[in-house]
Amino acid sequence: MGSDAPSTTKLPKIDFSGVDTGSPGAGAWSVVRDEVMEALTAYGCFEAVYPKLSSELRSSVLDSLIKDLFRLPLETKLRNYSDKPFYGYIGQIPNLAYESLGIMNAEDPEGAQAFTSIMWPEGNPNFSETVHAYSKRLAELDQAVIKMVFESMKVEKYYDSQMNLHKYLLKVSEYGPPGEEEEKKLGLNPHRDKNTTSIICQNQVDGLEIETEDGEWYPAVPSPNSVIVIAGDALRAWTNGRVYSPMHRVVMGGSVMRYSSILFSIPNDDVVIQAPPELIDADHPPLFKPYDFGSYVRYCFTEEGQKANPQLDAFCGLSKQQEA
Repeated sequence: MGSDAPSTTKLPKIDFSGVDTGSPGAGAWSVVRDEVMEALTAYGCFEAVYPKLSSELRSSVLDSLIKDLFRLPLETKLRNYSDKPFYGYIGQIPNLAYESLGIMNAEDPEGAQAFTSIMWPEGNPNFSETVHAYSKRLAELDQAVIKMVFESMKVEKYYDSQMNLHKYLLKVSEYGPPGEEEEKKLGLNPHRDKNTTSIICQNQVDGLEIETEDGEWYPAVPSPNSVIVIAGDALRAWTNGRVYSPMHRVVMGGSVMRYSSILFSIPNDDVVIQAPPELIDADHPPLFKPYDFGSYVRYCFTEEGQKANPQLDAFCGLSKQQEA
């Protein structure tokens, strides 16, 4: 078991300033691509400096619009319902000062508008337009990262078909602080993301912690112009274990509210997650049985799945005997 005291480990920091997400291969693309793959292999995550997400746009969402959203009455927030776990409103959890809402397809103008119309039937064009512009920038970064992973493994021919089977969910969250006189407390329980990738952006209130493969927790502290990119179980399985999917949590201290957004890249429920044949050989035997994404997510919320760690290995991992 690792210590709960954060270690001195620091996330790799990758600068996307010289990368044109609309022109893969140009500029600093190849250099950044190698850095991305190295970071995801060793840590399963990294800090991305991404100037295309301007400080003005970032501040509009995290310092203004999200706060307005969480000030809405509870009965209004409850309209953000989904029958899929974590897609809609979450809150009112005993001993956990945490609320979140989900905006499906926020990178698309229609998706942003659909959510806005539910929260503000009278209209709120500033919210929908700003959230759309913000999510579109994050989606561009996500697509660049995933394309870099595919290129690094020389399986870029699968990129278009895989991305066509994905959707985006923007989750916005509010974490209540324990207070200056109280000890730090969990704001979000330790977990691995089930999806492909997640891009986390926060106001300047830290709390995100990542666990190393050795079980040590360390803080992920982004700068004001950076975000945190984390690989999920779907990418770990699709790459046959070459990419690591780290456990992470939120630990709150002090007396200042934390606000964050996470753009999740999510496979469609019926997508079968299976490493391509090019990534399986004598040196890299298959680590996971093919599985459909929706079944895995449902498993993770069963009593058996809640007890499993890592969940992906318990659900579809291959033993050495099975590999043989």
